Amino acid sequence: MSAAGLLAALLLAAPTAPAPAAPPPRAPPADGARAEIVVRFPPWQFTGDFTLGAGPLADRGVARDRGSLVGPDKSVERVLEGALGTLTLTLQVETVGAAFPPIFGRWWVSGATGGYAGLTGGGTFTATDGGRQGGSPFEIQTLLGRVARR
Repeated sequence: MSAAGLLAALLLAAPTAPAPAAPPPRAPPADGARAEIVVRFPPWQFTGDFTLGAGPLADRGVARDRGSLVGPDKSVERVLEGALGTLTLTLQVETVGAAFPPIFGRWWVSGATGGYAGLTGGGTFTATDGGRQGGSPFEIQTLLGRVARR
C-alpha cells in the first residue's frame, strides 16, 4: 500500500467528530404560566398527536419528532403543529443511573410561530409505554414546565 493509500485509509477509519451539543436548556421563567403538554405516539412511530395547556393557551394537533432519545445524541427536535401555530421544542435526555430506556429529561422552547410567537420556557419530561404488549417505551410523553411570552 502506498503512503497516500495508507493515509487515506487512516483518515477514513478515524472517528468522526462528535455532533455539536445542543445549547444548554434555559431555566423556565419563574413568572411564567404552568405548561402541560401530553404527546401520544403510536408504537415505534415518530408522528403522533399532542394537547397543550399553558395559562390562556390551549391547543391540540400533530407532533413530529426528529432525532432519538436513545441515539448517540439523546436529543429530539419536536415540532407541534396546532391551530395556534407551530411550537418547536428541544428534548434532551438526562440519564439517571443505569436506567434503560432513558425516560426522563429536560425540554425547552427552541422556536415558535403564529400564536406561539415570542414564547420561551421549558421544563422536564417523562415517557412511558401505552400498556400494550410490543409497544414502545415512548408512546406517552408528559412535558411539564413553565412558559412566558417575551
